[in-house]
Amino acid sequence: MRRHLLLSLLILTPWNTAFAQTAAAPAPWYERIRFGGDFRSRYEGFYQDDTQTRNRVRLRLRVRLDTEINEDAGLHIQIASGDPGTPVSTNQTFTDFFQPKPISLDRAYVAYNPKAASALTLGLGKFNAPQTTTQLVFDDDLNFEGGWEQVSWKPREGTEVTLIGLQTALNERSVSEDSYMLGGAGEVNVAVGRHNVLLSAANYSWGNEDQIAVASAGGPLASILTNSVRRGPTGTVIGYASQFNVVDLIAEGTLRTSRAAYPLRLLFEFARNTQATTDRDSGLWFEVAYGAPRATGTWSAEYVHGWSEQDVTPSAFVHSDLPGTNVRSHILETSYVLKTGFSIDTTVHFTKRLFLERPTDPNAWLTRLHLGAVVRF
Repeated sequence: MRRHLLLSLLILTPWNTAFAQTAAAPAPWYERIRFGGDFRSRYEGFYQDDTQTRNRVRLRLRVRLDTEINEDAGLHIQIASGDPGTPVSTNQTFTDFFQPKPISLDRAYVAYNPKAASALTLGLGKFNAPQTTTQLVFDDDLNFEGGWEQVSWKPREGTEVTLIGLQTALNERSVSEDSYMLGGAGEVNVAVGRHNVLLSAANYSWGNEDQIAVASAGGPLASILTNSVRRGPTGTVIGYASQFNVVDLIAEGTLRTSRAAYPLRLLFEFARNTQATTDRDSGLWFEVAYGAPRATGTWSAEYVHGWSEQDVTPSAFVHSDLPGTNVRSHILETSYVLKTGFSIDTTVHFTKRLFLERPTDPNAWLTRLHLGAVVRF
């Protein structure tokens, strides 16, 4: 009897071992793929005294793919609608006689976060901002190209410190110097009871940035140019009047209220270009928002005030719904979730120029109305 039992154990042991190994093995990479994205269609109206009213309808489609290659590395890809010549918007206007709309590679990067050194993250490719930003300096839709390094640690319970290095390639040229942007940021995130405070300090140093001005004025970059510029003998733009080294300071507080879906968030930002050739070198940004709508019937409301002087930062990369730099702005925004994953959003922008080259030029307030339906999946 014992011999039969021993023989049975010897026969079954390899099968049990193989089963245990199979059960413990990670799923194939293609089974770890996660899809997500959003679709938005909205009406936009432009209203200004002594100017023809403009009406247009636009769409935005973004589809994301995320997958864990292994326990240390992940791949992230996003395709999006929009004009390929515009780096700060994925909106596409309904026009051009029913022609098909372009889809572009909006993001594609790998992030390496080793378990053996979990405080470290390295990224390479075309990626969204790893640091805290607002639309005073960079539009939310802007994706950098290059690499970043991030180190995060918790010196004590409730406090997290993050250091970020950023290296980006703006324009590669075969016969002259390339254009680039180097950045660095330090952030401290502190939990105060149920509330949260974030402090961020960043510096963005632009190299050979005149190429941005030339590309915006008549080249392949479909972005607004409102910075002061230098012109050649024929009047064509040959570069910026200033160089750009932007110091960006942000303080943000999130207050948890008695209603879980309705936190109160306050943000203040100050930015200054330390290499500007004029005193029009600074910017302020203030946000107050109530609510973080996700569930059916929840809503949010937000007010933003912006003050962006002419040469605070390259205008090609700021908020796409504002007319560049050299502008004061008031923005009102609401969102209501009709059903989980489907919301109705309303935004009103009021903008006006800060500085006029000719004081007699008209400078009436421009009002932009956005009414949109958004689906998230």
